[in-house]
Amino acid sequence: MTTTDRLHGIMGACLTPFDAMGGVDLDALGAQIDLLVEDCDAVALGAVEAAEYHVLDDGARAALLRESIARVDGRIPVLAGASAATPDGCLRWIELAADAGADLAYVLMPTTPWGGQPSRGALVTFFTEVTERSPLPVVAYHNPSNGADPDIATLVELSRLDGIVGFKESSRDITKISRLIHEVDLPGHASYFTTMQPMLITLMLGGAGATMPPPGTRIAAKVRDAHAAGDLDAAVAWQRLFAYFPGVWGRHGLAPVMKAALGHLGIDIGGPARPFDAVPDDVRAQLGRFLDGCGLAQGVPADPATLRTLVP
Repeated sequence: MTTTDRLHGIMGACLTPFDAMGGVDLDALGAQIDLLVEDCDAVALGAVEAAEYHVLDDGARAALLRESIARVDGRIPVLAGASAATPDGCLRWIELAADAGADLAYVLMPTTPWGGQPSRGALVTFFTEVTERSPLPVVAYHNPSNGADPDIATLVELSRLDGIVGFKESSRDITKISRLIHEVDLPGHASYFTTMQPMLITLMLGGAGATMPPPGTRIAAKVRDAHAAGDLDAAVAWQRLFAYFPGVWGRHGLAPVMKAALGHLGIDIGGPARPFDAVPDDVRAQLGRFLDGCGLAQGVPADPATLRTLVP
């Protein structure tokens, strides 16, 4: 992948819609995917923990991937979740995704089978085996909460594998982020994505962008566009929304909070996977108040004093 082809901007992480019986509601996908296509530069399907893909059996996960890729319909690049405990497991998902029309694969850096941290050599071997046989370029997902947490030198070494074209960083560790943008993205080894909270810092340091679920993507689009236009004041004002949303409500879980927020915007994709709890009604009301008052509807970000009045 050349420098001009490299991923950049917003990578939207599609959430999984569940019906009342706990099955995947494929009919509820369309409006969410349309929102992601409108705001994002690429979309990741069944790829991050907030997507709850790991509660699905293989048949449901495969159906979700195929239907989601079909609904994106080539409008923006698709990254298909292909995480598994072994290279062979990843490759089975990558081959399915390639057959369904995905553009890239998205693979979590795994822990060891017993839950420990893999050595540098083991992690490099894992991704070497995946990338050498993969029909798709790979984005490596660094999420210390659910996978491995390698050191900087390991991540730099991984970035030099031919088949790895990007990283998604979820640590929010600004020291690590700053260093890896300098050592991975700026030299052209791979695109380096972070997440909502450090998005503007990432862009200003020369990183590729950020990954997040909707409707965080709607705020992120404002940050991206203001930064691209050279309007730093506007970029900062929009980025400030991420100081509150979704973190103020984080104790309820990212997937339930973002699904409730989408529902307030008129996109009903149900609640979290059973038997886990949706956010309470009072929290839904708080989220609605924030989304109505933060400036998204008006196209002008709320000032700091107003934002402080919109959170509990």
